[in-house]
Amino acid sequence: MANATIQLPNQSINIQTVPGSGFIRVILPETDNCFYNPASGLFSTEPITDGAPLDLVTHYLPELTQKLNEFDAQRRAYIARYNQFSASL
Repeated sequence: MANATIQLPNQSINIQTVPGSGFIRVILPETDNCFYNPASGLFSTEPITDGAPLDLVTHYLPELTQKLNEFDAQRRAYIARYNQFSASL
């Protein structure tokens, strides 16, 4: 299994290969007050149908960025609701 870490301005994301498959696992870091963590998602690394060599960054980065942004927005909304609920107790 290979590991890589992507450092973003406010967080880092861990990426691992999944042995015996054509997938990579993307793992978001744990955050305070969130019971949905650690979160992960699988992304295929199989070649495109025409058999051309696959440039993972060019091919998957836009999709990965979009999915991570969507997940992060949902995660932040859940954390905000949880914090609001906790504060009202």
